[in-house]
Amino acid sequence: MEKFKKELELLINKYSIEHFCDMPDFLMADMICGFIGIVGARIKKNLDWHGCDSVYHPKKENVCDTAPYPECNGAKCDTCEHQENHEQQD
Repeated sequence: MEKFKKELELLINKYSIEHFCDMPDFLMADMICGFIGIVGARIKKNLDWHGCDSVYHPKKENVCDTAPYPECNGAKCDTCEHQENHEQQD
């Protein structure tokens, strides 16, 4: 993250972004990197709660195939009323 922070600081300085909020480029870069660190952990907790690795790469194990059973709405199979149907598909 240090290399990114230094490059971000240079980028902020290059485009004089620090003038928009009257903050030195190194402090703004530090603030943005801190934000990424804090928010990144919270986003990961949210994805874990939803049972996926990321928005574009959801976890596949133990998740209903919603195409044949739209009422499942992606619920985990252990709570699905169509458990026996899912087992037949495998």
